Amino acid sequence: MSSEIMLRDASGPADPNADLLVRFENTINAPIISIAALHNGQAVAGVYTVVALDGSTVTVTAEDPKNELVGASKSVIADGVTINKNTIGGLGIVFSGGLAAGWTAIVAVGALQALGGATSQRLNTGIVLADSTSTQRRITAANIGTESSADTSIVALPGFLALGSNVHTTVVYLSNHTDLARQELATPADLVVTFQDYQIGTPDTADIYVGGVIAIQDAKLDGATLYQHGKVGYIDGADLFKGLGIIFASGMGDPTSRTFTIHVRAGYDWIEFAPDVTGAPGTWGPGPLTLTEGGEPTGVITASGACHFWYRANVPQSAAPGDMKMANLRVRGLTV
Repeated sequence: MSSEIMLRDASGPADPNADLLVRFENTINAPIISIAALHNGQAVAGVYTVVALDGSTVTVTAEDPKNELVGASKSVIADGVTINKNTIGGLGIVFSGGLAAGWTAIVAVGALQALGGATSQRLNTGIVLADSTSTQRRITAANIGTESSADTSIVALPGFLALGSNVHTTVVYLSNHTDLARQELATPADLVVTFQDYQIGTPDTADIYVGGVIAIQDAKLDGATLYQHGKVGYIDGADLFKGLGIIFASGMGDPTSRTFTIHVRAGYDWIEFAPDVTGAPGTWGPGPLTLTEGGEPTGVITASGACHFWYRANVPQSAAPGDMKMANLRVRGLTV
């Protein structure tokens, strides 16, 4: 038994349809059967439209013009069973076996989606001019677990995006470091990841390089072993995945011809939070923001309870146009 905090739109703190992790609505016929987050560092908050060209090909377009997870048509396996991991980055999608031209679905990541498919951006702040703030949004931290959460807070951490044609079969998990003291150490960079010295075994292993320098020695390719600063095999002195943790997939065979890039992005420190004061934002500031359910001790959200808060981006005057800025929102807490 444990607590589990889910971010939801404040309009429906007890309604799973208000979940902001990922939702979908089939708008023309029923192309998508199910969808789930992969947590492999590829998901980007936004609204995506998926349209079938035929029974094995779809196109994906994004509402945000700066979104990098769209492009040419994508081949899919539409059999009602297979989890397609390369249609929209960071999502596993099962397509209907009857997929046909024109079938359409709308997928929301970090956005509110109503029945019928209409969406409203929530966690994607969109394009924000320098020396201005984004639209402020009221969000709910809902405890969908079976136990209370104590010392609960929300914080913005460095954002990142893993890009490459084979990321979805190479990485099963990519996130901020599990140690709170190291989570904010990630700095903007393009981490080009390659593999050397592949060894067949139980499990298979390989050395992991970043920018041509060894980062992890004899990494287990088992879909389970976490590599980050402080773990066996990770070269702490180099700390080339600074502030991050990564798990490599099993069953990929010899990975030495593979490469992908982790783009660690700027902008996380532009995110501000405010407590909810009778439906309006209180004092804005950087996180962490303590989250407290009404009537409970500071930092406590009970099972089935919730806490509202406010969220925005405050872009400094010094900001210059460039690539998509990213942040990871992380709720911290202890099960009690």
